[in-house]
Amino acid sequence: MKRIAMMVALGLACAGTFPPLHAEESGAIASKVEELGTMDHLRVVEIRAARRDNLLRVQFTVANTSPSNEQLHYRLRWLDNDGFTVWEEEPWKPEIIYGKQDKVIHAVAPTFKAADFKLEVQSPRNSTVRERQPPASTADNPPYR
Repeated sequence: MKRIAMMVALGLACAGTFPPLHAEESGAIASKVEELGTMDHLRVVEIRAARRDNLLRVQFTVANTSPSNEQLHYRLRWLDNDGFTVWEEEPWKPEIIYGKQDKVIHAVAPTFKAADFKLEVQSPRNSTVRERQPPASTADNPPYR
């Protein structure tokens, strides 16, 4: 029995499949997704990746919580085993996500060297938080009185 379990584990490791990441595992998805600003109505709810024909293939699902259509712009940063980029920066790709719907988007790594990825997403309707500006000079706000 141990031998069979070991063979199955080895087979999965050799196949190069990654377990799917779901919204419930927000830390897992957060480690793969980089939002530029905060998307108010769009959310990456699932990511899957697998190696087929020696190329990394990625599939991710984006959910639109708004009743209106939302625009999404995305690109992938392809990484090697050490986390270094292995391809040029991709252009942003536009997608329309219809109101209250989920959309599955597919991508294939452009090189055999890609072993991992980072998904960058943004929307024209992102909300951003302005950071506090430091005072113009310390003379205006002395540290003590």
